[in-house]
Amino acid sequence: MKISTPQILKGILASFISFGNLQASEVTYGNFTRDIGFNLEEVPVLTLKEGELFEVISANARTPRTVINIKIKPEGTESLMWQRWWVVNDRATKLRNTMSDGTTSEPPSPLAVGPCEIVLSTFATGDTVTGPHRISYKITRPSPVNTSPPILLPPTEDATKNYFVKLQVSTDLKTWQDVEPGQFLGSNTARFFRIKTSEEGGE
Repeated sequence: MKISTPQILKGILASFISFGNLQASEVTYGNFTRDIGFNLEEVPVLTLKEGELFEVISANARTPRTVINIKIKPEGTESLMWQRWWVVNDRATKLRNTMSDGTTSEPPSPLAVGPCEIVLSTFATGDTVTGPHRISYKITRPSPVNTSPPILLPPTEDATKNYFVKLQVSTDLKTWQDVEPGQFLGSNTARFFRIKTSEEGGE
């Protein structure tokens, strides 16, 4: 029996949240493959940290009529059923909510949230062991958000007064350049950002 090392592909997504803060989320794609497994034997897939999101993209098995159970295991408790995938043949699977006792549950959430462990078990309805099986998944990890102290524009009764607000960047804290807000690529040089405000005609 062989369990493969998950294959990883990473990307960076960015989204704006309130007050204009930029929050980046790291998205990881991976695969978990097992050559053979015994009926209902639980195998750890990975562990989610606080706030990490796990989503199953696809599940498959070589043996027809194999059932792939994907479970959530919070720390200190037994595993909980989350998703059940049914292999129609060796090329098609579908997510199905029907439980082993024949009852039908509400559609499962597409996302599992950490902290917890993701475990997998399989069984074949026509045999005592299951052949190779694999799941593909996506993990979204929140990144820390760096925020600066608020910048104050003082209230005024003069409706004609204009203020200019600029985002600036520097590599030495001495020379500052105006830049447009948005997404910035990684660099081997440290960069510092500041918000500069001035009245109309001021520098």
